[in-house]
Amino acid sequence: MTGGAGGGTDRRPWYQDFFGEEFWAVAAHEYTAERNAAEADYLAGVLDASAPGRRVLDLGCGTGRHAVALAGRGFHVTGADVGMWALRQAAASAAAAGVDVEWLRLDLLRELIWPLREFDAVVCVQSFGWGSDTQQLRLLREARRALVPGGVLLLDHSNVLTIAGNYVPEATFETDGLRAVFRRDYRVEHGRSRGSIEVRRGDAKPVVVHDDVRLYQPAEVRDLLTRAGFRVERADADFTAGREVQLTTRYVQFVARNPDAGEHRTAIATWERPAAGGSARGATTGPVEAAGSGGPVGLAGQDGLVDLRWSPDEIDFVRSAVDRAFESVTVTADAARAYHVTDPYAAVRAAPVLSEHFGLELPPDTVTAGTGATGLLHGCAALAQPGPVLHLRGGHPDLPRWAARSGSEAIATRLEDLADALDRHAPSVLVLDRPTITGDLHGRGELDDMVRTARAHGTTVVLDEAYAVYAGPGASCVPAVAEHDNLIVLRSMSKGYCCGGLRVGFAVAAPALTRRLRAVVPPLGANAFGLTVSLALLAQGDVFTALRARIAGVKPRTAALLRGAGLAVTEGADCLPWVTVPGDDQTDALLEKLGLRVKEVEGHGTWDPGARVGDRDTLFKMAVPLSDARLTAFHAAFGKGGQRE
Repeated sequence: MTGGAGGGTDRRPWYQDFFGEEFWAVAAHEYTAERNAAEADYLAGVLDASAPGRRVLDLGCGTGRHAVALAGRGFHVTGADVGMWALRQAAASAAAAGVDVEWLRLDLLRELIWPLREFDAVVCVQSFGWGSDTQQLRLLREARRALVPGGVLLLDHSNVLTIAGNYVPEATFETDGLRAVFRRDYRVEHGRSRGSIEVRRGDAKPVVVHDDVRLYQPAEVRDLLTRAGFRVERADADFTAGREVQLTTRYVQFVARNPDAGEHRTAIATWERPAAGGSARGATTGPVEAAGSGGPVGLAGQDGLVDLRWSPDEIDFVRSAVDRAFESVTVTADAARAYHVTDPYAAVRAAPVLSEHFGLELPPDTVTAGTGATGLLHGCAALAQPGPVLHLRGGHPDLPRWAARSGSEAIATRLEDLADALDRHAPSVLVLDRPTITGDLHGRGELDDMVRTARAHGTTVVLDEAYAVYAGPGASCVPAVAEHDNLIVLRSMSKGYCCGGLRVGFAVAAPALTRRLRAVVPPLGANAFGLTVSLALLAQGDVFTALRARIAGVKPRTAALLRGAGLAVTEGADCLPWVTVPGDDQTDALLEKLGLRVKEVEGHGTWDPGARVGDRDTLFKMAVPLSDARLTAFHAAFGKGGQRE
């Protein structure tokens, strides 16, 4: 059977244990040979009339009662199920019938990307409702991705309108030495039936298995199909083609089609790679001067406040690298005309440079260039559908907010509660910032644990490393994508590079996840000129040595000065040019007295490990002043006059 909701690394989802030998001993009396044949006749008739071909995927195939029958009728069938006991019985049935069926063990609700080829039809009979509404929607979207354009989904479900009229909390079934006691509790508010079956066979001890099934009205299933991108063609009643669905219909079969026919394909499907020996770089003739600030800004405005919301003097310590990057680029009008449709995600151009930069082989099918980290985060928000999206309190807000505006639920949690939150919500996407707002640069081992835990729940992890550039390329978690097929690492040219105006960012992920990302990230997002400068800058390797040295020399004394004024300072990693302080009334008053303007970060929830959630909902982020001019202004705010570092 297909997968369901709940269950983390320490709690197995209920369906993995429910559909074992005991269940099938009971179900065999319901799924009689006559019933199986009648249902298979219906399925074959619909597929013969509606499917564009004969390749069929049977989702939640169980013991193969439909897969084997369809194979006997000339279909090329793949059966997918999470239960090994059932799959072994299915394989034995296929062998006895003399038919070939491919059997695949697959948890359909928890696998991030199904390892399947394309099919002409997908059938799912009595295997729908094991998870949450969100998980069912994700399952349907995966089913659509498994279909060829114009392919057909035949989805069967139990009609709660009929079940509710005959619902009893307990019932007993006995026959041929088998006794089964069914206990049920239907929760109207949630539409779920939670219960158990106590099975006794002969003199053996009884075995109890538990289930938790979402029961749907037909209109709810139609809505899920539509949201998943299907075009619903009709609904049949009780495995009879053309029979109208009534209140008394026990089983409803929806016939829906994948509408991705040729006329709906995007232009990107027709783009080709450049011919051998061709260049993706336009002709250039003369040098371009770098635009930007000539010196420190934002020291003290007309209001007399020292602005610590950002640190524009960071560029002083990477200026030579930036200048070299611009000096290596020449431009004419032809550069403005460059339109690299043959490399729409700049993967061919960028992959060799990024490979050298991060010290590992990154094939083009793992790289996606976009309009900065912001543009890539916006694309990942679309990737997060249908949700929910899980994020840490105080993290970068863009992706969760964009996802919420598109209808996904955005759920905030704390790092120490992350495993439990993954277990409880099974989100589509988990957003992590590295470093965090408080400056924590989680190590590779800790990240691996979080990504593996997310993987067990079918969750994609988006790791925003925009601020990790300060630590240098050697500290990046980009190499982790080679080990995790559910990890996307984002990098950009803003922050330490001080080149946010280039509007270039990179997403690195495993090939299958990269294909999924490119389906939602706009092509040609990285402009040709900005990309050329960005790659020239990245080709210089770690350009932050001088900047890190300056930060390491100034930050501890800056923090000590703030502490001396009565502020509770969190320094974070010594390579990061900011500190944080709690955003309470006392701090606010002190900052006003000192004349310091800082950035307020809401929704953090806790600013130290000992604080309870809700104790403090705000942090103040203070950029460390780095240039002599900014340090002078900063010290002056504390009455230190013209002290210099």
